[in-house]
Amino acid sequence: MLLLIVFSLILSVISDPNVPPFCDKCACVNDDSNQFVVTCTKDVSSFMFDKASWIDAADNKPYSYSKVWIQNSPILTLKEQFPVSNLIELSLANNSIVSISSDVFSNLQNMQMLDLSYNNIEILHPDAFNGQYLEGDWNPLRSLVKLYLAHNRIHSLDKDIFEHADRIELLSLSHNPLKILDQSTAIAITSLVYLKNLDLSYTGLSSLPAAFLHTPKKLIFLDLSGNQFTGIPDTLGDAHSLETLYFNNNPMVNLTNKNGFPVISTLKYLHLSSMPNLVNISKESLSNLVNLTEFYCFNNPKLSYIDRDAFSSRRDGAEYKTWPPIKKLFLQNNKLASMDMEVVLNWKDLVALDLTENAWTCECENQWMIDELMPIYLQLDENKAKALKCEAPIEMASLTFYDVYQKQTTMRCLDLYGHRPERDGVLLVGILAGVLITIPLVLFIIYAYQRHWFGLFDNSPAGFSRQFYKRSVSTSEDAYL
Repeated sequence: MLLLIVFSLILSVISDPNVPPFCDKCACVNDDSNQFVVTCTKDVSSFMFDKASWIDAADNKPYSYSKVWIQNSPILTLKEQFPVSNLIELSLANNSIVSISSDVFSNLQNMQMLDLSYNNIEILHPDAFNGQYLEGDWNPLRSLVKLYLAHNRIHSLDKDIFEHADRIELLSLSHNPLKILDQSTAIAITSLVYLKNLDLSYTGLSSLPAAFLHTPKKLIFLDLSGNQFTGIPDTLGDAHSLETLYFNNNPMVNLTNKNGFPVISTLKYLHLSSMPNLVNISKESLSNLVNLTEFYCFNNPKLSYIDRDAFSSRRDGAEYKTWPPIKKLFLQNNKLASMDMEVVLNWKDLVALDLTENAWTCECENQWMIDELMPIYLQLDENKAKALKCEAPIEMASLTFYDVYQKQTTMRCLDLYGHRPERDGVLLVGILAGVLITIPLVLFIIYAYQRHWFGLFDNSPAGFSRQFYKRSVSTSEDAYL
């Protein structure tokens, strides 16, 4: 009986005219709004552009697709137009696409997200994102707000490629071999006046064009990670609304006030992690970020120094220094041995902190971390506070900062030349023992000299006679024997 019920349900679904054709060969889920989310992981290139797959012949209306995800179809050249559809999201990632012709997406007037990542796209036709041409005028793809072109082979973009998709807010060009932003590509990107999120990570860039960020006034997120920057691009100072910057994994060595950040008064979230060559963050290199609230700087294997005035500065000859209002500070897994208390204005204002996995020294330069920071750290994150280890000196390497804090220990200081007097204990004991032995011995020798004991040091005639007599007696005894 149960099998009969299940079989009848399957037949009803198959015979249901409201179930779209894509559901015959792809996975379909009917969402809460009675629209279908379609996921195709097999080759559907043979019927992907068929009108019957998209339009219900009974009423000549589009099937209710909300999201269509097509993968693993050897499309190569995307040149046929998609039939009319009301879908919201279309993903064509992982399909070996090499080129995209004109007007392909013009019938998808409700499409908000288009994902073309992980293909082999080298050529994008200048009219690839055209809308419909109706009554002598273009109807732009104004619904399109998210465009993913990551992990392709794009070297350049036509300057007019986004002419009919001018409402794009998110553009990802990550992992494309751009190398440089030529004039055409720069014009294409800066034409997106509504752009809020731009991903240029891992594109081989070492510089940005002048005034590149002047036009996209709404840009709040920028990812420049994994490139070849050896300094911070000056054009970042042209940004109007930038709040989040990813600058991870760039080959910078020293961040100074000369190659550091220009004034970006809107920046709140900065990521400077996984920098393989970064050694120093020097004075005032970050001081122009006056509203910085979160600083992520971890997994930098050579970072050993952060200047006490890296964030702070005296502006316009002011009597007092000013700091940005940092709330979250992540400095884990670097090579920091010490840090000045004045790096942050008020450690009590932090809501998140991670200082673990560094080469911290338990010496007096870090005494403030025991006395001032540890009580704060224990309240923020007890586990991380207790995990803060002493890496030096070797005598304290088995301890944690929490151990030292509990014992209320005052840590010793190195001398002017960085010597380690605690290692000289054996030598000092040896010297003391030698002095204690030598002084009585010297006094004894002096006394013996004065008393002419053993005939030593006696230059008098009697002393000479005694020495001669001893030698004569010895000679006679030898002759007798």
